[in-house]
Order: sequence, then structure tokens, then C-alpha cells
Amino acid sequence: MQKEFKSDKMTIGIIGYGNIGHMICENLLKLNLINEDELIISNRNIEKLNSLKEYYPNVKITDDNKKLSTEADKIIISVESDDLLNVISEIKPNLNNTHIIHTCAGISFEEIENIYNGPISLVIPSIASEFIESDNPQNGISLIVHNDNVNFIDSSKLETLFNEFSYVKILPDEEDIEIATILTSCAPAYIGILVKKLSEFGFKHTNLDYDECKYLILKTLIGSSEVLLKNRASSDDNCDKLINTVCTPNGITEKGLNYLDLELDEIIEELFDILLKTYKE
Repeated sequence: MQKEFKSDKMTIGIIGYGNIGHMICENLLKLNLINEDELIISNRNIEKLNSLKEYYPNVKITDDNKKLSTEADKIIISVESDDLLNVISEIKPNLNNTHIIHTCAGISFEEIENIYNGPISLVIPSIASEFIESDNPQNGISLIVHNDNVNFIDSSKLETLFNEFSYVKILPDEEDIEIATILTSCAPAYIGILVKKLSEFGFKHTNLDYDECKYLILKTLIGSSEVLLKNRASSDDNCDKLINTVCTPNGITEKGLNYLDLELDEIIEELFDILLKTYKE
């Protein structure tokens, strides 16, 4: 059943079919946010799109970005950051004030506007927004920031679309995108490695296997997240409340927490220094 917000026919083009391009495409189709014949996808290796074409025969596929740009009303560009400006230069002759949405961190509006001075939005979705069949398909965060040429109708349509499968956070300024990206798009990998390392330790030092240890941690992580999300509008910090609830004076949790409190400030500062330097390269 087609979603109510999509009242007018609109062709969406996606350039690039890597992890993020694939995730966006999958959500659009599996959640019925767009008809098959309203989607056109371009990828340099068109064979990568063959399996998609088997499931969705009416989706248009091509290896020609220029062809896509003549047919799409909105274009989502999900390529490597180094390739973004070249792609926009390639399709520019076919753009008639077309709304360009890109997912490339580290490329400013000013750099793009030197090539194309039309409506541009930056969307940083998280791979955590990958399609999951459930009553509430919203997963992960999508950060969105628009340049001054994006009108209210186009910004609302884009935000509504991504809100169907993720929690949308509108950023007032693109300067905020760097740290916000680290907090949302990078964080799943850091959470993943933490879960993996804790699971490996549990496996090595107990009679539980690795998957059992990981299951215990993940269920604890989900439960803790739900506790922290409760009453999040309260003036009290739920993190401190959770910490104080779990800790008993001079207990095992407190000793571990004191160690982490000392070490994590320095680790996080160093981590963000590395990431922000890399972001600007």
C-alpha cells in the first residue's frame, strides 16, 4: 500500500549502489515509499544491479549518470566523497534546478555551489537504518542539512521520506555535521567492536560460547537504551541516574566505572581528534 505522503508522481534517481545507496533503495522499495517505475538507479558496474532487477523488474537501471539525470526529478548521489564533484559536473548540463541530495561527508555546500548553484541537501543516514521488517521500521538516525536554495516543499518531502525508516535530525548549519556524523554514522561500528571485544572476553573466560556472550550483551544494551530513552525530556540526566542505580558503594561496578571514567575522557578526545582530522582531509 502506497504511503499517503506521496501524492504526486515523482521519479527518484540514485547514483551509486554501495552500502548506503543500497540501504536507501531497499527502504524505498520494501516500505512501498515509491513505485518501482518511479525509481532509476545508476552504477558504474551495472551487473551489481542485476539481483535488484530480478526482484523489482520495473525499476530502471543504467550505468549512464547522464541518462539518469534526464529522467529523475530528485537525484540522490551516494558515491565516494572524492567522486561527488565529478558526478555533479557530469550531470550538470541536464539539471534544471533539480534537487540534489548527496550522502558525502566532508564536501561543503560552497564546493558544490562552485559547480551547481541549485537546491542541495546533505543527508547522512546510518547503516543502522537498514530495512527491518517490524511494526516500527524507524531505525538509526538520518542527519539532514539543506542549502539556502532548497525550498520548504522540497525539504519537507525529503525529511518525510527519510522519516519513514529513520529518525530524522535537521541540522541548522552544515558546520554541525562533522561531530553529528561521528555520533550517528560512525558510532554503530564502535558499538560493534565494543560488543565483539566483550563477547570474545566472555567466551575465553567462561563456559559460554561467543554467540551466547554476544546475546547477553546485546539484550543488556537494548534494555539499557530503553531505560535511557525513558523520560529523556527530563532535566535530570538519565545516564547519571542509571549509573547510580547500578552502582553500589565499593562494589565491583563502581571499581570498573572509576577506571573507565579516568581512561575514557582521554580515549574519546584522541578518537575525535583523529576522526576530525581525517574528515577535513
